[in-house]
Amino acid sequence: MSTFQWKPFVLNEIHRLCNATGCRTFTLQELQSFSGELFQTAFPHNNNIEAKVRQTLQYLRDDNLILFNEAQRGHYTLLADLLEDEVEEIAKPLILSQPIEKREYLIETFARNRGWVKQAKEKLGDICLLHQCENRFKKPNGEYYIEVHHIIPLCEGGEDGIWNLSVLCAHHHKMAHFSDDDTRLKLKKTLVRTVEQRLLESA
Repeated sequence: MSTFQWKPFVLNEIHRLCNATGCRTFTLQELQSFSGELFQTAFPHNNNIEAKVRQTLQYLRDDNLILFNEAQRGHYTLLADLLEDEVEEIAKPLILSQPIEKREYLIETFARNRGWVKQAKEKLGDICLLHQCENRFKKPNGEYYIEVHHIIPLCEGGEDGIWNLSVLCAHHHKMAHFSDDDTRLKLKKTLVRTVEQRLLESA
């Protein structure tokens, strides 16, 4: 089978894996474990399936369909399309303020897993986690508006897990993405400590 045929086949398996786990981050080993038998059945004459899948992952990287996470060696992040349990949530305000090639921001704000968003709001509340923040207003349905933020972005190896999520007002959410390096680092450290404490208190 040609590379032209392998690429959509492997990409489809990545989608199936990510939908099954509810997470865009995966490893070659996880993909092999999930789809290895299917690969072997589909390509019985290929004696080195893993090497071919690894090569195909490189082609998918070149096509900007997946990202290799430099911060977490061996891990990839799916960039293409929404998963089954994801919705467009707060993408437009952030996307419009950044050049389109900044794909990490598209993934961070566009690919929202509804299950994790719901759990983050339940466990962390509807008040901005930054100390003494009073940026708060009610939506037409009477609920307070809050945005869910990945502390470590998916493109840097972060995952859709409650330990990596925080709740922020719109102002501080934009600061977490677009402020200078020192400010963003301070915000990240503060959020890591605050979320850890909140989860311990709710355990």
